[in-house]
Amino acid sequence: MSDTLFRILTEGLCAAFVGPAFAMLFLVPKRYLLIIATSSALARIIRQSLYLTDTLEIVSATFIAAAAISAIFIYIAPKLQVPRPVFTVTSCISLVPGLDTYNALLALISIIHGKHSDLMAESIVLLFNHGMRAFAVLLAICLGIAIVPLFFYRYRYHHL
Repeated sequence: MSDTLFRILTEGLCAAFVGPAFAMLFLVPKRYLLIIATSSALARIIRQSLYLTDTLEIVSATFIAAAAISAIFIYIAPKLQVPRPVFTVTSCISLVPGLDTYNALLALISIIHGKHSDLMAESIVLLFNHGMRAFAVLLAICLGIAIVPLFFYRYRYHHL
């Protein structure tokens, strides 16, 4: 098995624990946790397979993964008689850019407490780079979850 495939599957398995853990914080019933675990792993696998195979950038891959999960639960959630955000938000929580956010915060701390001017410029570049990428990934998650239902629910209450 190649290293890339192993990494994708490992991250998908880890995401299967993150989604239900987040769902338990908001008292989602136990019977839905397996569905959330599966969809959380699927979201991470979609994103990582698009990103690690050099097909797309991280922001585009995140948008596609969030949109795919949102599209899946537009069909499944009404059949289970559960609001769609119960599944989509908890499934996409594993896509949150933790490492970029952490690096941006470290750069910000080094700017605040920096004594050397040569390291200050490097820290500003790091803050901007990691901060903007973290913001872009979070925006991609939000738009991926929110835009897909606009296409499917457009004529929901329109009777011809």
